[in-house]
Amino acid sequence: MKRKSVKRLMTLLVTASMLIGVVGCGSAGGSSGGGSTSDAQSETKEAVEETSQAAEAGNDVEASEEAPAAESDIKLGLTIYSTTDATAGPVVRNMQTACDGMGAELVIATDDQNLEKEITNIENLISNGCQAVFCLPYSDDSIPRIAKICEDAGVYFGFYWYDLSNEETHDVCYASEYFLGNIYEDDVWSAYTAMKTLNEAGASHIGMFGLPTGRTTTTKRDTGIAQACEEFGMEILVEDRVNTNTSDDAASSVESMVSAYPDLDGIVIAGMTQTCLPGVIQSLQNLGMTDKVKVSCIDFNENQTEYFEKNSVSGVIGGHFTGGAWLAVLAINKLQGTPLIEEAVSIKDEFLVLQSADDAKNYDAHLYDELPYTAEEYAQMSKKINEAFTYDDLLKIVGAYSIEDVMTRHGAQ
Repeated sequence: MKRKSVKRLMTLLVTASMLIGVVGCGSAGGSSGGGSTSDAQSETKEAVEETSQAAEAGNDVEASEEAPAAESDIKLGLTIYSTTDATAGPVVRNMQTACDGMGAELVIATDDQNLEKEITNIENLISNGCQAVFCLPYSDDSIPRIAKICEDAGVYFGFYWYDLSNEETHDVCYASEYFLGNIYEDDVWSAYTAMKTLNEAGASHIGMFGLPTGRTTTTKRDTGIAQACEEFGMEILVEDRVNTNTSDDAASSVESMVSAYPDLDGIVIAGMTQTCLPGVIQSLQNLGMTDKVKVSCIDFNENQTEYFEKNSVSGVIGGHFTGGAWLAVLAINKLQGTPLIEEAVSIKDEFLVLQSADDAKNYDAHLYDELPYTAEEYAQMSKKINEAFTYDDLLKIVGAYSIEDVMTRHGAQ
């Protein structure tokens, strides 16, 4: 059997088992997640059926000889807004693969971007025996509360997609012996780059879909947008920080923007592209304004390759899916008694920038259909398996993350 086929089938099996875990965890955590239980069960059934069909066709499903023996004495918990869209799904898949390679169990709960659900999930994950839990705090104010829950339980914790630049929350976390660290992205840069892309496409009068206020990520992306406006002489005509969670709401918002501002010639989506971009594109198509109004956005969407092929988008920034996996690497090494580093750390994750259909197709083939790091590669990030691995080695891997890096490592170019 070809190695690529083995990897594909192994991925299907991981996905199937992961979705089963999501359904169970949603029940335990009191949260049904980004999709319904029936949706998750349906996806699980499809994955299992596809795997069975491949096996019946003569393709034996076998674990790679390079994969280490799995261990189940380490359990990590992840709470995330969804598990199925083009941004959250890869976070889960990458983190699951890291756990598979390094020898740990991953328990997943969904929170629908609801702070109280997130807190409940953390408590339930701890009750379920998780020795480390990870989340994206939905407000700076929630961090002391999360830290106390984990400290009282003696459970390690860390944050993905979160920049601890707020001095008060930073101090709360770094004062805790259970804080492992935070993985963050350069959100000023991402928003600036999205606006620069619009400028290069000829847009200057912009409608903005922004993240809710009260988050460090929001503040930084707003800063990047403001910097670009000042540098390139662009203007934000209208903001929408509400209608980003569904395609229909975003479509209605675009109609209102165009009606109120006839000179609008660009739209920037500063987050939640995974849910609102289809509505934005559909609305512009219905209005016959795809050529006039350029679109650039942050976060990936499952339809982005098609949109690039139709010249419906000018650029998409995202692919920051590995943060959960890096937290898993830190946690598993710590729990295996071979920490990569003793103190808590703050690690900058890298964005990917797509500006053409070819970029999008390469992403699809090498970082979505496949994964940027295999279970075997993650296994080598465990000091229990690879004694020579160091924290500096991890930082080099994180810093090199790109489409080109993945294609080179996996022999695709």
